[in-house]
Amino acid sequence: MRGRHWTAAVVIPLAGALAVVPTAAQGNDDAGTSGRHQTGNMIFIHPDGSDVALWELARIYWHGPDSVSNWDQLDVAVPYRGHAADVLTTSSNGGATTHAFGVKVDAPDSFGTDSGAADVLAGDATEPRTIDALSGYAGSWLREAGNAGLPIGVVNDGDVAEPGTAAFLTEVTERTDASALEIARQLIQGRPGFDDDDADPAVIMGGGEDLFFPVGTPVCTQEDIDEATAGDGNPVATIPLDCVVHRAPGDTLDDDGPSATGGLRTDGVDLAQAAADEGYLVIRTRAEFEALTDAIDSGAVDPAETKVLALFASQDVFNAVAEEELIDAGLVDDGVPAGAKETNLVLYGSEPGTPGHQPPTAPEMAEVATTILDAHSEQAGKPFAAVWEVEGTDNMSNIDNAPGTLLEARYADEMIGVARDFLDRDPATTILTAADGTAGGIQAQTYDVDEEVPATVESIDLNPGEELLTDAEEPAVPQNPLDGRYGRGTEPFLSEPDQFGQRLPFAVAWTSTADLTGGVVTRAEGLHADVVGEALSARFDNVDVYRVAYLTLFGEALAYPDGQVAPTRPAPQGTEPGRPDPEVVVDALTAGEDGRG
Repeated sequence: MRGRHWTAAVVIPLAGALAVVPTAAQGNDDAGTSGRHQTGNMIFIHPDGSDVALWELARIYWHGPDSVSNWDQLDVAVPYRGHAADVLTTSSNGGATTHAFGVKVDAPDSFGTDSGAADVLAGDATEPRTIDALSGYAGSWLREAGNAGLPIGVVNDGDVAEPGTAAFLTEVTERTDASALEIARQLIQGRPGFDDDDADPAVIMGGGEDLFFPVGTPVCTQEDIDEATAGDGNPVATIPLDCVVHRAPGDTLDDDGPSATGGLRTDGVDLAQAAADEGYLVIRTRAEFEALTDAIDSGAVDPAETKVLALFASQDVFNAVAEEELIDAGLVDDGVPAGAKETNLVLYGSEPGTPGHQPPTAPEMAEVATTILDAHSEQAGKPFAAVWEVEGTDNMSNIDNAPGTLLEARYADEMIGVARDFLDRDPATTILTAADGTAGGIQAQTYDVDEEVPATVESIDLNPGEELLTDAEEPAVPQNPLDGRYGRGTEPFLSEPDQFGQRLPFAVAWTSTADLTGGVVTRAEGLHADVVGEALSARFDNVDVYRVAYLTLFGEALAYPDGQVAPTRPAPQGTEPGRPDPEVVVDALTAGEDGRG
């Protein structure tokens, strides 16, 4: 176990000043240290679209208003600033690229890349370009870590092409359906120009099965699945990779009957088989996931020798449509009581009776991913680096699905709990959380339990204006419909008991379906959390995700890129891609050059 030794200091440039805070001393090469300060494991958790209001509502609903969640217990909390180079509210791909590369990029035209070059700030940049990261390396901090021999992995409860994780491993010109196919390829076969030189992630978990199979791939029959998972002597019996497991949620309920084929790849490549040929264990169902977990626990599978590609849905693992649409589509689980806290809507996975029913949740995936990464870390003698995203907190909020958003927030909190449990076992670990923006602008409309509580939620006044006159000669006040447990016009939510044993009712109000700016808080715990809490407490920027990760993984404190756009790759003439000389970085930090103004 890599313990802490608080004897050195990290100097971080702030706006007009320097701050020096204690941090861990330099380790040795055996601990994976290549810079001046102690290195350790890096776990970046990105509950997309989550602001303080969502964390508050999730705590109230799942634990009670006087309780403490895993998110609450993280040691450090600082405001987060997430603007891009061209807009105050960034995009998911723009935010992820900044988190991954440590430089501001244009929000819409970036995905491990950027638009522009020199004119990126002029507003007329159109050509995509590959970029170097803040360290000077030709790739993200996750790619730099992997290619330096550190085990790396990603978990996402969207599909595996979601930018919150994929922008750390892949580089494409835009965020489109066509690009998603290339993103999936790069996850397995490496980036263009790097290919096999890019180290394989030890773990890739999420949805997106259709991105890995050619168009027209037959859907596995139940007999195929039963025969494969019955066991053939292997510790983890898996379904053959000549058929797709998942259909879209509700497909078997359609009047037209279930689809007979799946897959989206137009290049004819069976990318799942290509992954298996590269040594990946490819799993796609809860049964296979539980078999893997049991095999690791029993010692039948060595996690240090295991790479996993998990594809638990045809596209996203969650079902980001409005509550009313789920009901209309028949996506209701009759095996779950209507009064259940989660509701009986199929918010996650496909309908009962299908292989995709009740897939592994984000925290369950993170638990197994951590076990595998930690085992790889012990074998390599180096820390591991992980990026975990709960994408459903964003997508559910963007469709104003209140029960789905609250469920995803619970999964995000449980994922943080997984990281905190690991931190207890290995204190040389940094846990960092952030969201690149606020999705939907969730708020609570509350009701007094001492008064009559409505049986169903209604609406609230919104932005009244005297000029909005009606035939009744009274101002027409716009109305904002509220969400209850099953959408509009349904019963209110009830909190878990407060300190007096009362369950307090509330409805959910939404600001919009868009991504908004404000209300995001970065939290941290463990190794180098003090840098976040002290040196960056007044101004934690989205580029600081990179700087904290880099400090943790490589032991180097990099200067903030004040006024610098992402450098175009290849590196300038006469230099080589890679990390800059540590002494140059230290001199810049100490002198206060490149400080933020």
